[in-house]
Amino acid sequence: MTNLPPMTNHFDPKTSRALYEQQLKPAFEGYRPMIELDERNEFYLRLLAEQGLLESGKHLVDLGAGLSVFGPVCHAHGMHVTLVDDFGGGGGVELGQHIEDIPLLDVFERQFGLGVVRESFLERPLPIPDASVDVITCFHSLEHWHHSPKRLFREIVRILKPGGFLVLATPNAVNIRKRFYVLAGRSNWPLLGDWYHLGDPIYRGHVREPVIRDLQQIMQWNGFEVIGTHGRNFIGRRSKALAFLPLGIVNAVAKWSDRLLRFFPSLCSDIHVIGRKRQ
Repeated sequence: MTNLPPMTNHFDPKTSRALYEQQLKPAFEGYRPMIELDERNEFYLRLLAEQGLLESGKHLVDLGAGLSVFGPVCHAHGMHVTLVDDFGGGGGVELGQHIEDIPLLDVFERQFGLGVVRESFLERPLPIPDASVDVITCFHSLEHWHHSPKRLFREIVRILKPGGFLVLATPNAVNIRKRFYVLAGRSNWPLLGDWYHLGDPIYRGHVREPVIRDLQQIMQWNGFEVIGTHGRNFIGRRSKALAFLPLGIVNAVAKWSDRLLRFFPSLCSDIHVIGRKRQ
């Protein structure tokens, strides 16, 4: 399924921007790098809003959350938000940084009131009651997992309410740039140097990038109805493979091409699949 689902609820990004400016930005200003509400996170908020989920009282669990602005903005909209991550690297966390040296987590937890679970969700059961969650998001985490996530998905099914939603987002293993690279005899995998030089003792980079059909299959294996598939090109604008080009050219080409490529999700750099747990 690659069609875009019709919008069921209107999303006005101005509301989220105002909440960010008034409630969140003042608390972030003393920390670097600055956590911004960018186009990618506005798109994630839109995915929730279109399913009627960006509402007060809804319970969101964000797996592999890192230090993203997404959870705090959802909380500012009135959602009950639980972040689950080992905070071992990525998502705004420096590789090797100790969890006690991440003061923003205290801001998230104590000042904003988010629930923060500091553990590896791939190794331990989620400490969340059965059928208590409206939506689970997992943005750009799945491609980093070294082992089968079967146990995790059993936990996801357990804690979601009947009719609850799961939103997965990952890089696309066969986006349009990678297809041309492979034809030219180059790899469609992340840079060899990242794996070789940064992978000891634990490689935190991309282990297995999926394609759209992979995400849809995982949904179906776990009893979800696939209700939406979207493609965007957020990663493409920051591709290391295009670092030899001037940033202005990369941004211009990516912005122009995104308007066309989003109608062909299988060619985009970022793929998103939304599933709904069957009643």
